[in-house]
Amino acid sequence: MAVAIAALFLVACGRSGSISDADAEQEVNYQRARHLYEQQDFSGAAEFYNRALSVNPEFANAHLELAMLYENRLSDPISAIYHYRRFLELRPDSDKKQLVEDFVERAKLSLAAKLPQSPIVDPNELTRLETEKTALLQENAALRTRVAELEKVANATQVVATEPATAAVASSAPLVPSAATAPAAAPGVVMAAAPIISLPEASTMEAPRARTYIVQRGDTLQSLALRYYGSRAGWERIFQANRSGLPSKDQLKVGQQLVIP
Repeated sequence: MAVAIAALFLVACGRSGSISDADAEQEVNYQRARHLYEQQDFSGAAEFYNRALSVNPEFANAHLELAMLYENRLSDPISAIYHYRRFLELRPDSDKKQLVEDFVERAKLSLAAKLPQSPIVDPNELTRLETEKTALLQENAALRTRVAELEKVANATQVVATEPATAAVASSAPLVPSAATAPAAAPGVVMAAAPIISLPEASTMEAPRARTYIVQRGDTLQSLALRYYGSRAGWERIFQANRSGLPSKDQLKVGQQLVIP
């Protein structure tokens, strides 16, 4: 009886305890999922990834692979966010943590874009996206205007550059035209010199204006850096540009205006 109880205890522990990733990767459903993915059968791959997770719910790599499959191949950001977060829960010290957190933010934006009228979308998030869109459109219009101005300056520079050649040709002619070739000037009329065109120096050109952003609920310097620079690592640029109004990087206030360099 004691031997039987011990055997049952070991079996129960084996079923409830976590197994290694190496063992989980040999599981038939996981192998089948990866094979179907290579065959471009993404729906079938998702089905077998889920079967593998029903056998080994704590198989972190399967959660991560399934999350990327949902986001990049099946356009299902909700499922992607869930499996990304399960990976982070199971592997909080993973060297992929920062990258996966960025994937979560990207999937959130994808969800907001796909379901703008859905009640599950935070209205504050939609307001923030609209504000950012308006700011980007304004910035784009300003840049287009600036490019047009620079093109005008460049064209004027090319026109002036041709004047020395014309002057060289004129200098080869006699300084005092003969009576046969020079037109007679009317008495009392003074010939005006050609106007001199002055160009704005590069140092006087207007510098591009910095962007501004109104802080919304849930914003952090890291999330703003990800939005504007594509990486959370740029948060310190925003912090340094706003030191006068930010005692620390974690004290953003809703409605506060930030400069985005």
